[in-house]
Formats: sequence, structure tokens, C-alpha cells
Amino acid sequence: MNPAVRDQFDVLKALVVADEEIRKLDVELVKEREALEGVKKDLVRVREQIEQERHRYDEIEHDRGARIQEGRVLQQQLERSREKMNRTRNEKESNAVQRELEETRKLLRDVEDAVGKRSLELDELRKSIIDHEEQEAGYVARIGETEGAVSKRLQEIEAERGEKAGVRDGVAKKLPPVVLRKYDQIRAKRLSGAARLEAGRCKACNMSIPPQLAQRIARADVLEQCPSCNRFLYIDATPPSTPPAT
Repeated sequence: MNPAVRDQFDVLKALVVADEEIRKLDVELVKEREALEGVKKDLVRVREQIEQERHRYDEIEHDRGARIQEGRVLQQQLERSREKMNRTRNEKESNAVQRELEETRKLLRDVEDAVGKRSLELDELRKSIIDHEEQEAGYVARIGETEGAVSKRLQEIEAERGEKAGVRDGVAKKLPPVVLRKYDQIRAKRLSGAARLEAGRCKACNMSIPPQLAQRIARADVLEQCPSCNRFLYIDATPPSTPPAT
């Protein structure tokens, strides 16, 4: 057994634990931030919808007003045509005025239909705006209720992460620089840079290790990497105690 290798096993085991604790805190930080950001994005989205609907409402209201004015003009034109009909002197004039009346009535019906459609569109938009304004109020209230709590929780997680990162740095310094660099490179790709060797298998990738290499690692003769996943392999420094015979 090589005492230096045995010590490195202990350091690697502690380093894996520390890195996993930090990773979980990082995941929690992301979740907390994303939860609040998600609500804020929903608020921005619904406000954009409200703005678009209000702009569309103004456009339709303007068009409806123009159609109403057009209908008034046609109504006046219809009244004049009726008066003209009363003054016709022969059938030819009467037929001409009659065609004029029919055309004006058709135009007036079209305008009235358009006004009716615009009124329905305005009613639907008004309801949609009210619904979205209620959503907006809900998002604002939710942000107000949770933002303080989330900010506090983020501070707690960041403080805890800072403490664990300090502990991790202290543990990492116990490894030779070359080993630490390799460990960090592997961890960047595979989340962990080392794994326990148990029953001849790497516990991270579950691949069998060549028996001769597994025996050398088990005796703490050498620090080696898993041939499959490249993680450093370690064994527990203190083997599990044998339960008393019964």
C-alpha cells in the first residue's frame, strides 16, 4: 500500500462529496431564479398583449366611427332621394330615382352590417383586455408576494454555496496540481471527476475494471483512471466493519 495514494483516495472521496453538494446548490439557484424570471416573462408577455389589443381596439373604434358617419351621409342622401321621388314628372324620372334609392339602401345596409361587425369585434376585444388585465394584476401580485422571499432564499443559497466552495478549495489543495487539473477537466465533462471502485466496477459508469488493475487500486498501490469514463478511481480508506457472528 502506498500511503500517499491512500491519502489521495480520501481527498478524492471528499472532493466528490463537496462538488456534488455545490452542484445541487447551483441547480437550486437556477430553479429559484428561473421561477421568478418565468413569472416576470409572463407579465411582460401579457402586457404586450394588452398593448396590442388596445391599439387594435382604437383602430376598430376609429373605423366604426367613420362607418357611422358614412351611414349618416347615406341616410341624408336617402331622404333627398325620397323627396326627389315626390317631384318626379314622368316614368323615366321615377325609374331613375327608384334605382338611386335602391343603390343607396344597399350601401346603407352594407354600412350598417359593417358597423354591427365592428361593434361585435369591440365587445370581444373589450372582454379580452379585461381578462388580460386580470392576468396582469395576478402576475404583479405574485411577483410582489414571492420576490422578497426568493431574493432571501437566493442569498441563503449563495452564502451556503460560498461556504462549501471554501471547504472544497481547502480539500482540493491536498491533491497534487496535476491530479487536480485532470480531475477538474473530467468533472467539467462528466459532472464528477472521481468514482468509487466497488466489486471491480466503476460506480459511476458501472463498467468492469481489468482484474489486475482493480487489485492494484484496491491495495492502494496506484492512482488510476477508469478505462471507460476516465474518472479517477478510489476505494474507501476504512473498509466496512464485519458484523459480529451470530
